[in-house]
Amino acid sequence: MSSSERMAHSSVAHMPAIQPLTIMPAAQAIGIDLVQIKRMQEIHQRWGERILVRLFTAQERHACQNGADYRWRSLAGRFGAKEAVKKILASQGEIAGWTEIEILNGTYGEPYIKLSGRTQVALERLGYTRLMLSISHDAGIAIASVIAS
Repeated sequence: MSSSERMAHSSVAHMPAIQPLTIMPAAQAIGIDLVQIKRMQEIHQRWGERILVRLFTAQERHACQNGADYRWRSLAGRFGAKEAVKKILASQGEIAGWTEIEILNGTYGEPYIKLSGRTQVALERLGYTRLMLSISHDAGIAIASVIAS
């Protein structure tokens, strides 16, 4: 072993063990989805308001009324979040309804997921007790990631 290898080995051997964070429970599943914001507008142009009624609850649609740019960005982010949840459940053989997955905003504007109906039952059956959500928008794209634990 060369002197530099011995020094590297010695340094690693004397490093304290890194303890895992205990703030968040271990993730059991992750869902991620990207949505082109323009695509939400195109879908609306083709199918009209009825497609938004099919995909989003009244509360979600109401929350997205602050100007055209904000509306489409917000709807695309919510759609991506719903897709991410659906991917988690589908990977376990479960089906989720669009309006049974609600993407709402907390006190400080942070997005959170509220489930209902068969989608809530499916989540409980799989043993998940928590869904954590992050949504971001940039360069005409919305991305959402969901961690189930």
